[in-house]
Amino acid sequence: MAASKFKIALIGGSGRMGRAIITVLSASSRSELSSAVVGPGSVFLSMDSGLHSGIKQNGVSFSSEIEEAIKGADCVIDFSTHQNLDATLKACISLKKPVVIGITGLTELQKEFLKIAAKEIAIVYSPNMSIGVNLLFKLTEIAAKVMGEISDIEIQDIHHRHKKDAPSGTAEKLKNILLETLGRTDKNVVHGRHGILKERDPKEIGIHTLRAGEVIGDHTVYFFTPEERIEITHKAQDRKTFAVGSVHAAEFLVGRNPGLYDMFAVLGL
Repeated sequence: MAASKFKIALIGGSGRMGRAIITVLSASSRSELSSAVVGPGSVFLSMDSGLHSGIKQNGVSFSSEIEEAIKGADCVIDFSTHQNLDATLKACISLKKPVVIGITGLTELQKEFLKIAAKEIAIVYSPNMSIGVNLLFKLTEIAAKVMGEISDIEIQDIHHRHKKDAPSGTAEKLKNILLETLGRTDKNVVHGRHGILKERDPKEIGIHTLRAGEVIGDHTVYFFTPEERIEITHKAQDRKTFAVGSVHAAEFLVGRNPGLYDMFAVLGL
């Protein structure tokens, strides 16, 4: 007899990432969509989530009943908005359900709430769920240990024109990896160079943000020395890369002890 699949409740199911996750779950051998939650005023309420995602009808209609959705799930994936995060976390804590948080643009207060919630439930939080991007994070850490003190370091972040936060959560994570690895602080970070009329500081880390067209997400970390240049780049070709990583993270969480996990833990990096 075949083992039953993990039941996944998706919060924020009607957006771009929600549609991608629904598509990935429709083809998964380990997990299945058990519910798809949208806001109470959404025009997508009661619509079949499979049809909305461009696949065949799946029998899971969009609902606004967040607690009911979470109650029937083995794990929750939240790709809604940071305004909705507190409600998701409170419901997950109350019902003792693990949750994958893919929302970017969290406030410092919300990040603290994640740490508190992680004492009660298992959480995966990452600014980027892509398996390839998390390899980018690890390679950046390795390169910084070898090249950081002898290089000029720059980060480039390119996304579609609709993205609201800048720099991206991924660029912020890259920055934090560099600062931690090299023992530097945000005082060493420069966002663009307009109006700066002095030579580049040796410990400076530059971040440059582009928002244009329909670019899904490109990130590059540069290490420049007088003799050579190292570029570590990840380019997302399809939003499904983030969805695949998110579903992988949800499957990792089922049965885990409470704690705040990242994608390095999920991938064993």
